[in-house]
Amino acid sequence: MRVRLAGFLGLCVAVLFGVVLGSSAVAQDKAPKAKAKAKAENVQGRVTAIRKATSTITVDTGPIPRMVMYSADTKFLYGHSNDNKPGSLDKVQENYYISCSGTMDAKVQLMATECIYRESR
Repeated sequence: MRVRLAGFLGLCVAVLFGVVLGSSAVAQDKAPKAKAKAKAENVQGRVTAIRKATSTITVDTGPIPRMVMYSADTKFLYGHSNDNKPGSLDKVQENYYISCSGTMDAKVQLMATECIYRESR
């Protein structure tokens, strides 16, 4: 009888321990999602203007041109996304096709972390 009671109590403690660990793991999973980084965005289209004074590139994406901001940390690459070489802002010209990725700011401008450019789409 004592063996049965000890086994039953041991099983109850194990189940309780599992429930406590499971609920704390679920709570930890939800916390990082609330604090997740800003979602990466992408702007693609034809370069219509490059303004070095304001560190912006205007990209014709279709109906509305988009402003892409860049900094000294922005990485410029020449070629396609799966086949590219190191490039530079100085090589980017108007009418080139460009694809920039980064995060959007409050003014709905992309702050680019990487831009890939080439002569044509």
